[in-house]
Amino acid sequence: MRLVLLLGLTVALAGCGRASDQPKETPKTTPAPFVKGGWATIFGNAPETVSLLDRMGFRMSGYAPVRGQYRAIAQATPMADPSVSPVNMANLMVEGDAKRLNEIRFSLDLVNLDTSPFAKTQFIRWVTKPMDQLGLDGKDAVTAAIQTESATTGHLTGADYRVTRDKIDGGRRLVVTFTRPEAMSGSTEPRKQ
Repeated sequence: MRLVLLLGLTVALAGCGRASDQPKETPKTTPAPFVKGGWATIFGNAPETVSLLDRMGFRMSGYAPVRGQYRAIAQATPMADPSVSPVNMANLMVEGDAKRLNEIRFSLDLVNLDTSPFAKTQFIRWVTKPMDQLGLDGKDAVTAAIQTESATTGHLTGADYRVTRDKIDGGRRLVVTFTRPEAMSGSTEPRKQ
């Protein structure tokens, strides 16, 4: 009995010794954003931004001229179970000239009111995930405006933003628009949507 107790104690102490010899886990670092320079970089290189958004899963169309502006549109994405009709759908469109973006517009068509709270949560993630990955500020303000569905405008470092809520057939549309500040300077009339 004494031998078993002594052997058990030896094994336990040996195990403790091995644990202390193992290297300790290093703290996890926050991943660096895909781009440096924030909004100025995103607006400043339209083809690269469209390519980045496509690689991030937005399935962007080609960036090409449409009615005097260059435009790329993401494939519409369901923000709830697509088998439950009607489906709340999110859209993304970017516009600008051949080199620079003027506007990045996310929208959510809420046409199924039963699933709208879940759809808004998914939409917030859909909008803010690229903001995190691209190192863009404004996430908290945009999140709050989407949650409350309140009309909001504001200024960020390198971008202006606007959140609107509009009536559409069968529901409402939330639109989050980020605009390059210089794109609006000199214009006295509001842009058409």
